[in-house]
Amino acid sequence: QAFRHSRSAWQHPAMAGDVRRMHSSELRMPIAPLSQPLRRRAQSEDSPLAFECRTRHSNPLDLQRLPRIGSEMASESLVDDCPCEPGGNSGLEMADWGASFRVGEPASVAPRLLDRTAYFRQSHGRMNVRRVNDSGSVQPLRRGDLFHTLVSMSTGKVMILAASVLISSWLIFAGLFRMISRQCGLEAESFIRSLYLSLETIETIGYGVPDPGLRGCHAGIFVLGAAALWESLLNAVIISVVYTRVSRAQGRATSVCFSEKAIICQIEGQSYFMFQVCDFRKHQLCEAHVRLYCVQHSETPEGVTFQTRAMRLQHPDDELGGMLLLALPQIVVHRIDAWSPLCPPSSRVCAGGTSASCFRSFTEVPQRASDAENGQRELGKGVPRPPVPSLMQIARHLSQAQMEVLCLVEGVEPATSGTLQARCSYTNDDIVFNASFQRCVSRAADGTCEVNLDAFHELVQRPCDEFLVQSMP
Repeated sequence: QAFRHSRSAWQHPAMAGDVRRMHSSELRMPIAPLSQPLRRRAQSEDSPLAFECRTRHSNPLDLQRLPRIGSEMASESLVDDCPCEPGGNSGLEMADWGASFRVGEPASVAPRLLDRTAYFRQSHGRMNVRRVNDSGSVQPLRRGDLFHTLVSMSTGKVMILAASVLISSWLIFAGLFRMISRQCGLEAESFIRSLYLSLETIETIGYGVPDPGLRGCHAGIFVLGAAALWESLLNAVIISVVYTRVSRAQGRATSVCFSEKAIICQIEGQSYFMFQVCDFRKHQLCEAHVRLYCVQHSETPEGVTFQTRAMRLQHPDDELGGMLLLALPQIVVHRIDAWSPLCPPSSRVCAGGTSASCFRSFTEVPQRASDAENGQRELGKGVPRPPVPSLMQIARHLSQAQMEVLCLVEGVEPATSGTLQARCSYTNDDIVFNASFQRCVSRAADGTCEVNLDAFHELVQRPCDEFLVQSMP
């Protein structure tokens, strides 16, 4: 049973007292009730839950439940029995592992630094950052790099600006030709004739004048020379700006697709944040690699907002460059250990009161717990280790801290040798717990490897330690 995008999923308004249930015709299948034993299972933080975290007015979590096939009764809410907060009004709804879920639209959108409004549920790569400089002290820096300022403009603005500069140059040189017309025998008695002559000269149309030598007029040399010089420089600038704008490699980033939802699941007792990425074009990027950053929208205890932290990667290994083969869907894995910004603060501190080094001092390098476990980094005997956070603790931390994970995939476009960067982000509205990505790679009848992009965003339920992996380290 797959997770599918739907705008018609029933949600629990945490701030109101009612629960809106969808009509059976909207669901197109009946809904199963939850028995009392399953309610008790759902109240355990360590039970294998499948849920999706949502941000609401007071940062509770909201889950959207899909009906179980083959049942015939209406659904029951678990909100009243939710163990997250006293009184059971936290907005977190859970169900047993046998149920399935539909990924729907959030009732209220979590704060987001990077947009997710492009086609195929992707991002345009636009950062929601407003830069304020009332004093104007940075304007000289912008004016000092006029070329890249022009290249960064939209294609329509570049075309309009180029046409405006050309027309202005025609008018200016038409006035100059009008001034020297009688002296140099140009026979441009009116401004219209002067404008024709200016257009023919600058654009090198070559209709000619009665006397190509301009009667030996000295002023004509300067006017024609200036027109010719301006035409050469202007063409060079316009061609370079327009060509750079049209052929820039960044447009190629739209073919690098990220999964609509990221997942957090527990494997062998450890929690992992995962998403998948793939390039749907036949000609693949060169030197593709991935980086992850976490942005905390809420205010930290030190009073910092939008604090950014780097996230270490298990797969692909960031110590090896985080390289990707985008011809097939690639799983990107981040372990939520004591050095992870997704880890709740209570799980960053050991029994002796010592927290992870990067959270004690920002000058420390973030580590990976797996390095010590694999013997790549020494760990003293008897050193206490922080407790492993449960999925419930992670979900609560993501909601309260308003975390957003920025995913950056960079590579070189082989046709133009230009570097591009594909961007995507995941807030707590985009995270599903205890799920796995649907298998979208198969063998065709003729033996060809076939990637089904229609199933790229789909999620399926699997037991915690049975994860479907397309790419291995």
